[in-house]
Amino acid sequence: MQKGFVIFLLILTLISFSSRDNRLKNAMDSFKLEPGLRMELVASEPLVIDPVALVFDETKKMYVVEDRGYPDAIEEGSVPTKLGQVACLEDTDGDGKYDHRTTFVSGLTYPNGILLWHGGVFVTCAPDIYYFKDTTGDGVADIKKVVLTGFNANKTGQIRVSTPVLGLDGFIYVSGGLNSGNISSPEHPERAPVSFASGDGRFNPETYEFQVTGGVSQFGLTFDSYGRRFGCSNRHPMQHMVMEPWELRRNAHLLFTETYQNVSNAESDAKVFPISHAKTSADFIPKLIGRSHTGTFTSACGLIVFNGIGLTPQHRGNAFICEPAQNLIQRQIVHQEGVSFRSELPYEGRDFLASTDEWFRPVFLQNGPEGALYIADMYRKVIDHPSYVPEEARAGLDFESGKTQGRVYRIVKNDFHDPAPGKMTSVSSTSSSVQIAKALESDEEWTRNTSFRLLLERKDPESVPVLKQLAIESKYGETRAAALWLLHLHKALDENILKVSLADKEAGVREQAVLLAAQLISSHSQLLDGLITAAHDTNMRVRFNTALVLGDVDGPRAADALAGIAAKDGADKWMRAAVLSGIGSRLPEFMVKFYNQKNANPLAFAVVMQDLGMLFGNGASMEACRGFLKQMIQSNSGFEWRTSSALGLAEGLSERQEMKTSSQGVLSAVLSNSSLNSDKLLLSQFIKKVVVTVQNKKISAKFRIAGTNLLGYTRFDISGNVLGTLLGTSNPPELQLAAIASLARLGDLRGGYMLTEKTKWAGYTPRVRSAVIAALVSKPAFIDVLFTAIRKGVISAPEISSTDRERLMQNKNPEISKQAKVLFKELEGGERMKVYNNYKNVLDNNGDAAAGKKIFRQICATCHTHSNEGGKVGPDLTGVSNQPGSALLLHILVPNYEVLPAYQAILVETKDGRSISGRLLAETANSITLRTAFGTDESILRTNITSLVNSGLSLMPDGLERAVSKDEMRNLIAFLKAG
Repeated sequence: MQKGFVIFLLILTLISFSSRDNRLKNAMDSFKLEPGLRMELVASEPLVIDPVALVFDETKKMYVVEDRGYPDAIEEGSVPTKLGQVACLEDTDGDGKYDHRTTFVSGLTYPNGILLWHGGVFVTCAPDIYYFKDTTGDGVADIKKVVLTGFNANKTGQIRVSTPVLGLDGFIYVSGGLNSGNISSPEHPERAPVSFASGDGRFNPETYEFQVTGGVSQFGLTFDSYGRRFGCSNRHPMQHMVMEPWELRRNAHLLFTETYQNVSNAESDAKVFPISHAKTSADFIPKLIGRSHTGTFTSACGLIVFNGIGLTPQHRGNAFICEPAQNLIQRQIVHQEGVSFRSELPYEGRDFLASTDEWFRPVFLQNGPEGALYIADMYRKVIDHPSYVPEEARAGLDFESGKTQGRVYRIVKNDFHDPAPGKMTSVSSTSSSVQIAKALESDEEWTRNTSFRLLLERKDPESVPVLKQLAIESKYGETRAAALWLLHLHKALDENILKVSLADKEAGVREQAVLLAAQLISSHSQLLDGLITAAHDTNMRVRFNTALVLGDVDGPRAADALAGIAAKDGADKWMRAAVLSGIGSRLPEFMVKFYNQKNANPLAFAVVMQDLGMLFGNGASMEACRGFLKQMIQSNSGFEWRTSSALGLAEGLSERQEMKTSSQGVLSAVLSNSSLNSDKLLLSQFIKKVVVTVQNKKISAKFRIAGTNLLGYTRFDISGNVLGTLLGTSNPPELQLAAIASLARLGDLRGGYMLTEKTKWAGYTPRVRSAVIAALVSKPAFIDVLFTAIRKGVISAPEISSTDRERLMQNKNPEISKQAKVLFKELEGGERMKVYNNYKNVLDNNGDAAAGKKIFRQICATCHTHSNEGGKVGPDLTGVSNQPGSALLLHILVPNYEVLPAYQAILVETKDGRSISGRLLAETANSITLRTAFGTDESILRTNITSLVNSGLSLMPDGLERAVSKDEMRNLIAFLKAG
């Protein structure tokens, strides 16, 4: 009996292994890989389970983070699981496959990132970043401590801090996971916590000081070989972190909120080519309309800029991005474009790696010691988190299958051969510092990075002579750049080496040399010569870094160089921000130097002068502002750039209290009683010329728009009539929008009635109507004009968005509140679902997609894009054809049924009495930028904000059924379903 039971168990075991082998074979057969390469399985279950991140130490041990608890429970108040582990895998026989496992750490909640440091590892596991180390030699961590805490873990196991990577500057950078935090270190309780909203960060691995950085990454952060940082999020496969918050903070009056730029195509333009039939979140009914769409990136993660030698030379420097929702990995070729970068696909219609196996879930990529590209495959039936799937669809999805499985693969070129055992790496923990420094001169990225880390950990003076030699003589630019930073971090970098590096043949080395010169210039003033030369470098990124550095250097030579950079490159927004961020304390001096630049790029000169005008208006003395305006109206040079400059000045000055109380208009108020009558006459003539110019249809629309905006800072008696003519339908919509904004700014009731004149209103497009409504709501003086227009039937109540209706009904003025409640009673009675149910019969018959396209253009294109046509206020609707018609109808008629956080309306009240509504586009410590319902962007200094409220509501108005018949609705849905 006992013998039979043993045989039975043996048979079960053999069946289990046979089944596992079949699964693995089927998985390998499912892959379609770029020709010339091969894919190898190096570890699988039960050796590794649910891998989400991995790293190799100097002995080629692989540390793998296993997020076994994912997906976590979604009920509020639920207790997180503690199934997460970190495993250490070893290849004991040198065949390239891992065969031995030690559980290094267990009992974690949802770990998701790992980085080697001083014989141990940092592990991201919100709300904490841990440090684990084995000091006893048993392979199990005995040092377990939290080094940083306070990262929010209140969303899901998917949205949290992750991806620690070591930068050339010695900091460890982390992606914020689209989440926020209040960060402190238990090791340093004396420090104040660092608070941040959604954003990335970095910390010092020795002191645990934490800083908020530029960028908003989700799960994926990487550096290229020259220290440029890139991140990604679901629908944004690759973004470049261009500027840092501390750089923008240098000038409190600079209205610039951006820190990163898309390198790849994004959202509906970020195409992928799946060969499986996997569903994405947007396929589930009905709430997630506008989030992710099949055939485009929906879950971009694991971004890496690869420089290993295991693939071909054509792959080096390429970006690779995982798309687990659609079972593939995409390759993109990256090249510099101006200050930032741009990527493109190497081929059309296919991806680097794709699988027909819907369980293949690549989530992380890594360089291997032999130069291979490694893939962590979580291997799950469903990769989506339940929180992002509508409740009614969750029961039909299997979130558990795959929780005991996982794979690690590597990709190499077909003719690749592994190094002989024992010769895999040229560095180890027992190598001398000199040996490790010499290994920094390697064509293999993993070896360089490992050498860099070990040298940074040791900071051994014995390595310095080798590093000095490498910084000048290495045949690899990447090595020269790394050696420079190591010398700096060893406190051994001297000015002579920097002088040579500032003239290096590789632009990437010159970029880093410029940044390092900033560290030494205070004690080595001779380096200024090299920076002045770098201001004229042939490479724009070198000039950009130079502008950032010179912003912290005092003296006329630095100001001269900054002016020269602005004159050459000021048309680029990043270059302009870099220059202007560093001139806060020397604005008048810079203005003189820039104004006198010879051979300036005309476009650069115009846009920089406009920004300088705004900086003067935002922060300079009134006397300086007066001088600036006089210079603009007295000059005989280009009228176009003088108009733009005066506009910038007026925009800045309009926020000042003394301007708000003036009845003269901002421009006239600048020339106070102390000014000469001749100057006032010149201003009058200048404004008259602007009035004539904006009506001249032969002049460029851009110039006419600037002039129209400038008229909003005069008086209605001067500009009202001409602004009224610009509302006509024969004018470009951008010019109409400028006229609306100027009439609102003038605040004269005559302008309000002009905006709501019946024949004008009948000719407005939906976008223009939205702008008029926003103008009327934003000015207290215009609210009665709006109410009058609604009572007269000129404007229908449903055209006012739920957000604006709520603001009016809750207005502090009891009379406004009372009238609004009467006017909007029917719409705010909670009857939206009745409207939806009443319209559901439109789904019974097929509509006319061609006719629906016309409806889309008339009604929806103001805010939504479809097939690259339309506005970018709400979600892009290009890929919603996979949505059920009922879901589309629901979101059209009940826009507040579910509003994605990114599209919720933010309500801002300003000190000058304006009320602005829009979705948050960007923010810095100094200012925020909102995108309004009619597609314009409004930047507001925080110092001018009296209140900021997130309404939780959509910018899209209720009551669309009042403007769209059932037949038209049927056709609109047919168009959206047609794709």
